[in-house]
Amino acid sequence: MNIAEATLFVNKEIARIETKAGKEAVLQPWDRDAHPAASKHWGLVQQRIALSRKHPASRWCCESLGLTVERSEAQQAAAAAAGERLRAARAV
Repeated sequence: MNIAEATLFVNKEIARIETKAGKEAVLQPWDRDAHPAASKHWGLVQQRIALSRKHPASRWCCESLGLTVERSEAQQAAAAAAGERLRAARAV
């Protein structure tokens, strides 16, 4: 799943929980006992925040999403060149 797909999935899940809970439900993280879905809602909010920051794949809250890092051909070539330099340095 790429970042755009993950963001769409998380937003849909948040909307589903909020719709199911209703307008009068309290879904704040500091009042988790107010509604059974409050902690799940807060976890999804954390994922939404992490997906909007740099390097979301390295965030612990996004591990369950199985994000794939999208790299351009130039980035892949640079990584391959760096790997070759590292192998050469270790061989010495």
